[in-house]
Amino acid sequence: MTIQQSLVGGNVEAITGRGWHVLLNDQAMHIPLPLNPRAEVLIREAGTPMESTVSGTAVFLGHGTSGRDENVPCHLLSLAERLFETRLAA
Repeated sequence: MTIQQSLVGGNVEAITGRGWHVLLNDQAMHIPLPLNPRAEVLIREAGTPMESTVSGTAVFLGHGTSGRDENVPCHLLSLAERLFETRLAA
């Protein structure tokens, strides 16, 4: 099992945004995992259209060079802080 799989509790699917991506469990709807409305709102408000809901753990990461993950970009952290009215740990 990879680190990414252990973080989301199963097989990984990724949704990609501008300078970031989020890792999700690709079987979340079938298991079922609890809904994750904050992750869903953040993805949508960051400008990434989605047709389905988000369930389970969502791991947001930044795009690095050579396919490596980096810290979440500041613009996504700022958006999350405004949406949820709370300071997030980076």
